[in-house]
Amino acid sequence: MKTDSQIMNELAAKSSILHKLTEKESLALKHMLLKMLSDFNKVCEENSIQYMLAGGSCLGVIRHQGFIPWDDDLDIMMNRPDYDRLVDLCTKGILGDLYEIDVPRADRDSKSPYLKIYRKGTLDNEIYNENTPFPKGIFLDVFPMAAAPSSKALRKFKGAVSDLLHVICTCVLYSQYPSKQYKAFVAQDPEALKRYRLRLLLGRLFGVIPHRKWVYWFDRYNSSAKNTGFITIPTGRKHYFSETRENSVYFPIRYGVFEGMKVPICNDPNKYLQSLYNNYMELPPEGKRERHLVYQFDCPFSE
Repeated sequence: MKTDSQIMNELAAKSSILHKLTEKESLALKHMLLKMLSDFNKVCEENSIQYMLAGGSCLGVIRHQGFIPWDDDLDIMMNRPDYDRLVDLCTKGILGDLYEIDVPRADRDSKSPYLKIYRKGTLDNEIYNENTPFPKGIFLDVFPMAAAPSSKALRKFKGAVSDLLHVICTCVLYSQYPSKQYKAFVAQDPEALKRYRLRLLLGRLFGVIPHRKWVYWFDRYNSSAKNTGFITIPTGRKHYFSETRENSVYFPIRYGVFEGMKVPICNDPNKYLQSLYNNYMELPPEGKRERHLVYQFDCPFSE
């Protein structure tokens, strides 16, 4: 059975609904992301906050020394105490007038159960975000790292609950903020449409509690900073289980090069990347390359 990611990638390759970046737009996007990373890095250095590039961005460091050629985002991860400090600083406006944030809070809804930093004056709108009240600009994803139980049985239990909460968050988001564009997109494939309708059904059932509360509960559930010997990124590429590793895989950090910038990455990128991509040094076939479901894009900056 195909995974959701495989179905979405196949649809993205043939769909006319999505916006395919031109070469000029791709260069502008990557230039902006590097500018945002530079600003982010400055804030972290000035406030002694430690972070690492995550997911495809870490893979880009190891395999390409920069962006994966077809990639269009930047992923960051950091331990929970640093993450909480960063959220507090960002909430107080430390990033300045050029940026806005979206993060789970008790009194305000958030698109994702983790911090997203957006550049104002840009547009990089994903198709399911059509009718939401959340920012829609070019963004950095900042994933909080959490302590995972030392007991394998407890890790399995906590991971199952975490991933279930994540599914509920997604389903309620789709139901609370329905997108005609996304429905038209998945309607091109019977299996994708079937799964979308199931998500809407689950979203209506769990949606008696608003999305705001689900993402906040998810964040609180995964907020442990206790040293157990194991760390996970519950909101990462494959959620709880695939990114649960010994502390030594992530810390102490090491450095690599990303588009000419010295950047921090995890201590053992080989183990980390194998858990995400298996044979990560091999380029995937074009049809299996991940593509984000963007249908509106504008990046007017040239500095």
